Formats: sequence, structure tokens, C-alpha cells
Amino acid sequence: MFSKSIVLSDAFLDMPATSRCLYFTLSMLADDDGFVNSPKSVMRQCGASEDDLKVLFAKKFVIPFESGIVVIKHWRINNYLRGDRYKPTKYTKEKAELTLEENGAYKIEESAKAPATAQKTPLLERMPKNDIETVEKIYLENYETLYKSGVLKMEKPVLNWGASRKLTKDCIAKYGIDKISEAVRQSINNKFVVEKGYALTTILSAGILSQLINSTGGRFDNDSVTVRECDF
Repeated sequence: MFSKSIVLSDAFLDMPATSRCLYFTLSMLADDDGFVNSPKSVMRQCGASEDDLKVLFAKKFVIPFESGIVVIKHWRINNYLRGDRYKPTKYTKEKAELTLEENGAYKIEESAKAPATAQKTPLLERMPKNDIETVEKIYLENYETLYKSGVLKMEKPVLNWGASRKLTKDCIAKYGIDKISEAVRQSINNKFVVEKGYALTTILSAGILSQLINSTGGRFDNDSVTVRECDF
């Protein structure tokens, strides 16, 4: 079910139609606590893009977790289930990070995360500790450049860092840190990657990465690019 106070609000209607469609689809496929474990799969099923998912995150209609699982923020406002029909979510770790606002909406428990985040210096402000962080820092520097120039609308990338780091590790093992670093550095010039929202997983996907590595300066004809989706 959907509450009119949510789906007819200005904040909701100001979003692109594709983002709204993704929200409805995620809500239809969520469990009884509003959790969805495969948001990117749902995104592909309804023809939405990474940007549509990012809009839902930015507008706080959907809350992401590091595990890749997402939850519908206003689930308890949209839906009410009798006790005999309710099946608790199996994503208990993610649910433990949530608290309820007075109106019944979910929010991330800030106090639980504060000690860890307070002690951690952002990667852009320090030296990388390993090869994976070296690649991530180059990517984040490029992303920041694209955001400040107005090309990207989201201030921070929305990415499943766990899946991203596994892919980065595998690519470094296959090609070496120097080639991967240069490919990511030059990917800022790639129109296809930028138009897709400039995601690290897109840069490191087989088709794009191969052409970035094999082309002079990382530049090539973007109209002829073929990308193979990676499974996460």
C-alpha cells in the first residue's frame, strides 16, 4: 500500500517519473519490514537507471546499507499488517541500525555509527593505505571534479563498496596496479562512463576497462563501446 501523504507530496512528485516508478516497484517487492536485497536487479527490471536509485537515496525515500540491501524509509507509514500476517525481515543486522521517527518512518541510528566515523579520516584527505585505496582515491578525485563542474548532480557516489573492492582487487591482480590506476585516472574523459553516472564498477567492467587499458591515453570512440554487466 502507499500513503497519499508520501506519494502525492511535492518532494515525491518533484522526482523524475523513472525514480517514482522505481520506488513503487521496490515497494511492491519489499518484505514485510520494507527491505529489498537486490535493488539493482529491481532497477533493471523496471528500466530505471543508477541515477534513479541515487535520487531515491538523496531524497531519503530509500535508505541504503553497506551490504547492498535497501529499506523503504516510509514503509510503516505506507503499510500496516495485522500480526497474523506479518513475517519479520531476515535482514536483522540492517534493521538493528534503524530507529523509528515519531511518524513511523525509518532512519539510520547515527549514534551507533558516530564513534567509527569520527575517528576515520576521509580517503580524499589522506594517503592510501593499499593498492585498492589508491584506485578508490583516483576515482573519488575524478568524481569530485565532475561534481564541481556540474556534470554530476550527486555530491557523493552511491556505490556498494564491498562489491566494488572485490572487483578492484580482482582487476589489480589481473592487470597490475599501474594499469588500473591509469585506466581509472583517464576514465574521466570517457563520455559513456560519465553519462552512466561515473561509477567505479562501470569503469572496471570488462568491456570498458579493456578499452581504457588498450587505448592511448584512455580515449576512444564511445559510440562503439560494448559493456558487459558484472554480477554482484
